[in-house]
Amino acid sequence: MSDLPPDAERLRVIRLYLQLQIDAVDAKIREAEGREPRPAATPPKQETSHAKGGIGWRLQHLPKGGALHGVIHRGDCPDVVGGWLSPRELQIALGMPDIEACPRCHPERTAAGA
Repeated sequence: MSDLPPDAERLRVIRLYLQLQIDAVDAKIREAEGREPRPAATPPKQETSHAKGGIGWRLQHLPKGGALHGVIHRGDCPDVVGGWLSPRELQIALGMPDIEACPRCHPERTAAGA
């Protein structure tokens, strides 16, 4: 029996988050093997028609105390990196325990109207 949610929206958020973690692990492996870092893949372009004011939101992964966690940014945040989220995926991600909103750009403020 799977602990994964049944709906596609939540599964997409989880998939994006896990892909960001895999990319970070791959970068560390290349670093440990003394290989050149590979440039990060360019995430798909956000459909601005789905974002409030055309801003959009992105999910970033960060190491924290030996574990990885996510940070959600507005698309125009100067700290932004990571994959794009739809308004529904944003709402789902904001409710996940290991994901927080960026304290600099406050994406949860634009999320209310998403």
